[in-house]
Amino acid sequence: MASNGSGFERILITGGAGFVGTNLALSMKRDRPDTRVVCLDNLHRRGSELNLERLRTAGISFVHGDIRCREDLEAVGAFDLLLECSAEPSVLSGYRGSPEYLIQTNLVGTVNCLEACRKQGAAILFLSTSRVYPMEAIRRLTYRETDFRLELGGNIGVPGVSEEGFSEAFPLEGARSLYGATKLCSEILIQEYVDAYGLQAVINRCGVITGPWQM
Repeated sequence: MASNGSGFERILITGGAGFVGTNLALSMKRDRPDTRVVCLDNLHRRGSELNLERLRTAGISFVHGDIRCREDLEAVGAFDLLLECSAEPSVLSGYRGSPEYLIQTNLVGTVNCLEACRKQGAAILFLSTSRVYPMEAIRRLTYRETDFRLELGGNIGVPGVSEEGFSEAFPLEGARSLYGATKLCSEILIQEYVDAYGLQAVINRCGVITGPWQM
């Protein structure tokens, strides 16, 4: 894996014109100006096209492509690290129609990204979600209402739950949404690639993310 001593030299960000992908790309280019950063995005989500000028101004390359198409990933060229930020992120996705786009993007797309990393010998950082945890199990917990929010409390003996929040030890049995299921399946595949191929990987179960330039 090529490295300049302070990080990876060639970084590919899938979903790179989205809210998270763009912010990661801009911060990396700012902190490591000599790093080659490439953003790949299919611009499916409305508003993502507004980030293209921001990426260009920062000296970040943009490729209009789709992780559902393996050829699009192959066309990017060599990379050392893949930040997998692409997703159909709606928890309601698929419930009022076909789940095909959701599954093809969030699950098949992950397989394509993993295969690209395996062939390149690259590492992957996968942005997952707190929605991998079952909804009904979360509803059954005890909460207390404060002036500003609901806080966890009184859940003694429940694995992975404390007043600090949730940990990865929280039970995963139960329904979690089609969106959450695709991300959990992707996590399992990533762990198998780590074991089978020695892939270097980090899985980050993000919570609700918000900030400037969120469309």
